[in-house]
Amino acid sequence: MIAALGLFSATSCQDMLSVDNDSMVIDPTLDQKTDSVFYALGIAQAMQQAADQYFYVGEMRGELVSPTTYANTNLKRLADYSADASNAYDSAYVYYKVINNCNYYLAHRDTTLYTGATNVTIDEYAAVAAWRAWAYLQLCRTYCGNTGEGIPFFTEPITQISQVNEDNFPKKNIKGIVEELAPQLEKFSAMRVKVPTFGNNTYDIGKTNWGSTKNICPSLLFIPVDVILGEMYLEDSQYMNAAQKYAKYLTENTVLSSEISSAPSMNSENIIYIPEDFGQSNMALVNYPAIFSNIAKPTDVLSYIPMAVSRQQGKTTNVPMSFGYDYYSTDASSRCPRVENPQLTPSDAYRSLTDTCVAYYYLTNYDKNGQVISSPSSVGKWNCGDFRAYYSNNERDQPILLIDAEDTTKVYISKSTAANIYLYRNSTIYLRFAEAVNRAGYPDLAFAVLKNGISDYIKDLVMEPVLQKTSAGDTLYDDNGEPVYKVPAYCYVTKESMAALESNLLFLNSENVSKFPCESVFGIHGHGAGFKNSTKIENLVTVTGSKCTSVGSQANLHYMPDVIVGEKLAELARVMDVQGEASDKAAYIDAMEDILCDEYAKELAFEGCRFYDLQRIARHKNESGIYGGNYGSRWFAKKLEGNNPVKSLLEPSNWYLPFK
Repeated sequence: MIAALGLFSATSCQDMLSVDNDSMVIDPTLDQKTDSVFYALGIAQAMQQAADQYFYVGEMRGELVSPTTYANTNLKRLADYSADASNAYDSAYVYYKVINNCNYYLAHRDTTLYTGATNVTIDEYAAVAAWRAWAYLQLCRTYCGNTGEGIPFFTEPITQISQVNEDNFPKKNIKGIVEELAPQLEKFSAMRVKVPTFGNNTYDIGKTNWGSTKNICPSLLFIPVDVILGEMYLEDSQYMNAAQKYAKYLTENTVLSSEISSAPSMNSENIIYIPEDFGQSNMALVNYPAIFSNIAKPTDVLSYIPMAVSRQQGKTTNVPMSFGYDYYSTDASSRCPRVENPQLTPSDAYRSLTDTCVAYYYLTNYDKNGQVISSPSSVGKWNCGDFRAYYSNNERDQPILLIDAEDTTKVYISKSTAANIYLYRNSTIYLRFAEAVNRAGYPDLAFAVLKNGISDYIKDLVMEPVLQKTSAGDTLYDDNGEPVYKVPAYCYVTKESMAALESNLLFLNSENVSKFPCESVFGIHGHGAGFKNSTKIENLVTVTGSKCTSVGSQANLHYMPDVIVGEKLAELARVMDVQGEASDKAAYIDAMEDILCDEYAKELAFEGCRFYDLQRIARHKNESGIYGGNYGSRWFAKKLEGNNPVKSLLEPSNWYLPFK
């Protein structure tokens, strides 16, 4: 669809701030109802030109991939922090191209056009403002963070080279960008604008050279206003504002933390031990890889940049090739053809993190004939690694990670085989919400996102004493004749957190509580660490909790915030030489942030966002002052030591690329 609108390809000025759209000269007023579609899609083409840079900077400067000997120099230098202004993926131009096209649209678009009572332009207008904010945010994430003088900022369209040569634009960092752009976006948020759909959920953009049809969903080209506001506020350490914007998006659009299970094949060579009390009924459906399938609107995907199916049809991407898949091959096949030498492979840090993960399952009792004789009421631990990182040498399993059967040193990573650059998934927004509420002082809610999900079941997890009953259902009394009250062991949510969910965090207020029933809500950690309930216990709330996986079960007392935070504090003491105590809320929150950082790695690896997450979290750790004002820098440097950086990452200015 984007390629078909060829009038938006680059023309005339070659400077960084050029206006590319011919029709901007032909029809500068933008006063026709149909103009929104064409101009918005023209900007989407500019987003395509930024896609590879966004991805490679975000992925290579994180610690989850390693360049192989076949990787090109640009990728290697991004990974070891030696990239200079000559690097192919260091170009402020690609983001300013988006920004200037957005500026032109926002300056000239007539927003007073109606069909009946419906404003036919406001949704597209807000979506373009969100694109502009995203591009500015990427410039800050790439070049300056929230320190230094910042990057050139302007909101008026640049149409003359002389305007660029004057170079009198103010410089702004993240805080300045938020101050400038958030007020306008807040107005759109108050109006509850939706992303444009153009009246179509599916649009065919052609076939690859090897015969696969590609469809896209037009609404997924855009970033919802509340999502980009949440992103801006989180980057700027406005934690409660960020949490509220994420919550507003999730509740207004009824976005559930849905069931996305994952599990290894029971025939896999990497499963060398299965616990005797593990039942086949525990096995999950392997549908996590379906998120990245070649369909118009993949499960869980919120926003993407879809790339063309061939070089003749539009802007292409190098990302699939880097991971071992030749999306633009002419070799006819039923699946994306593989190349002999992948340029990128899962790093040792990624393997170490995922290999040491624990899965949780319901204990199952059998009789001598192998029949289940009792419904399980407790949860066991299985040290089998995170299922999202399951490796297979059988292509039919369709895993994320495929080991070459003839050369096991080669690993193919399939997340990019649809040639889409994923910007946000629903899971991303829930994890961002968790990060924001954690820093805002609600670490228990952050953990709830991982274990149970946010649903009406949270009220049953509040730490309030419950009257105890005998097995016959009578009230239990102590030796003094007083009724016995006890806080159930599975409860971990504070009254303050529950009150927040019922008020400014929106999920469980009177308007929204019915939208989030526990039967339909699942914890994100269960994507790689939990199994489905057996039929016999699926409806027993006293056992299953939020009715998701055994991760979310009341019976799972292994995976509880105090337990997991305690383990993380011990790890930080060993790795970072800091002595945090669980009784210290600041240390507790900091450790919970690390737990979320690990979850980001397991859930969002190989999607091009790791560096952006690491540098944001490191900045927040520095700002918190915990363990000394440079703790975040030490933490960041420790995370990246496996990349063998040529610069000292103890200095935040070395985290970023030279502005070009």
